[in-house]
Amino acid sequence: MDLNQWVDELFEVFDEDKDGVISRTEFVELIDVLLQDKGIRMCETIFNRFDKNHSNSISKDELKDMVIELAL
Repeated sequence: MDLNQWVDELFEVFDEDKDGVISRTEFVELIDVLLQDKGIRMCETIFNRFDKNHSNSISKDELKDMVIELAL
């Protein structure tokens, strides 16, 4: 599976309200799954780091940057 396909699948699962962005609540769930026992406390720092436009949501491009940096 390539990166774009993986990001699309993550969006499909975690963008629960299908508004095209990952909200803070959806992000916490995403990070909990990706990081497992490392804990939710890291979410705030990670969210702020990748919410580059400070929209209080994560776009696909921002999620792609996060996946590249944290998961690959």
